[in-house]
Amino acid sequence: MFSFAAFTKIVFAVCISLVALITNNIHALLLFFGLELLAAVVSGKFNQIGKAVLLLVLFAVFLFAVQMIAGSSYTVALVSALRMLNMAVSILLMLITTKTQQITAALVKQCCLPYQYAFMVTAVFRFVPDLLEESKAVREAQACRGYKNTGSPLKRIIGYMAIIKPMVFRAIMRSENMAVSLEMRGFSESKQRTFMAETKLQLIDYIAILVFIGLCSSILRFA
Repeated sequence: MFSFAAFTKIVFAVCISLVALITNNIHALLLFFGLELLAAVVSGKFNQIGKAVLLLVLFAVFLFAVQMIAGSSYTVALVSALRMLNMAVSILLMLITTKTQQITAALVKQCCLPYQYAFMVTAVFRFVPDLLEESKAVREAQACRGYKNTGSPLKRIIGYMAIIKPMVFRAIMRSENMAVSLEMRGFSESKQRTFMAETKLQLIDYIAILVFIGLCSSILRFA
């Protein structure tokens, strides 16, 4: 199933995000979330994103509770939480099943996006796992030095500043190193670029795109 081209997966993620933003139908949002989980299982990637999906579900519950406390109706709070959940999981599923080089090539070739903008988009995706690894390394280093982030929830939130501060400094250093590296390689000077990543669409990609767009259009029309 997940032999689809990168462009097909981009279309899936964009369509799910657009439908999630437009529709207020709870059943449609639950249907898409179920399809995303099914896609993760069929692709064999559920074990890799299971923890992330669980965290997103917990955050959706937290978002729902906050909106209910703020006075929103049950429907509005639930729709907002499901919207966030669908959009996040669709993007996560696209990233876990597609190499960033393929996403960049698809954005340039099929989506006709300028290379500089396509690179900016995929650079953000590429650095998310790195930042997560760095946060884990910072926590482990602080634990080895006897630091424990315990106490009330407010105290824990304040304690996370000890993790965020070194992460920010390391992110700044990483961005500066990348800027220097790109400048030395003539990133902004080259007008024509070639890609090693294969982005050619197969028949199954066209069929899948048409079926999925038809499904999304039907949901928006009848939901």
